[in-house]
Amino acid sequence: MKLRTKTSVVRTSVTALFSALICAGCFFSIQMPGGVPFTVQNLFVILSALILGGSQGAGATGLFLLLGIAGIPVFAGCTGGWQVFTGPTGGFLWGYFIGAFAAGMIAGTPHVQEKKIRPGNCLRLLLASAAGFILIYLPGIPWYMHVTAAVSNAVDFSTAISYALTPFISGDLIKLIISVPIAVVLRPVAARYLYPDDEKELEEVIGELKSRKKIVDKVTGKKTKKK
Repeated sequence: MKLRTKTSVVRTSVTALFSALICAGCFFSIQMPGGVPFTVQNLFVILSALILGGSQGAGATGLFLLLGIAGIPVFAGCTGGWQVFTGPTGGFLWGYFIGAFAAGMIAGTPHVQEKKIRPGNCLRLLLASAAGFILIYLPGIPWYMHVTAAVSNAVDFSTAISYALTPFISGDLIKLIISVPIAVVLRPVAARYLYPDDEKELEEVIGELKSRKKIVDKVTGKKTKKK
């Protein structure tokens, strides 16, 4: 019971820590001509999802969004409040949560066995990261069109793409490439603290396999001597 309580506290603390990391990203943003800022927050959102995995991967992003809705200036450019959601970039904020949830589910729960780098794990994390970044734009661009069209009827789909997607493709590709190796390194570390039962179970399995190997070695050794 104590172990479970301790683990629950650790998971909550780690989720809050990653949420704080996403919030800190608000200080690193560049305002672009179309009104959509270039920020590192989407990188931290995807990293949180890849490292924590599962629904907990979206938990850090969800907490970040709740803090912003409450008026705390944690959004890009140190802004906050519900009015940001109704502005041109509001759709991208919802996209953060959608992307984080999808990336976390694809990446899966981290496990201590991931200490060994395998191509399959790397490919899964690459797909998770790519899906996360793409899904951020899914609600982001239509909402951007909706809000900006209300101000200027000249904003069509191609114009929205040129302002809200094209300038960010190269940067997001770099973030995607960065996110995978970081996640590969940190996932087994996260698993050790977030899911200690898995590590204990793995140690027990390894111990059992070693004991069985000793028995097999003794049996085969005796047979060899008889021959």
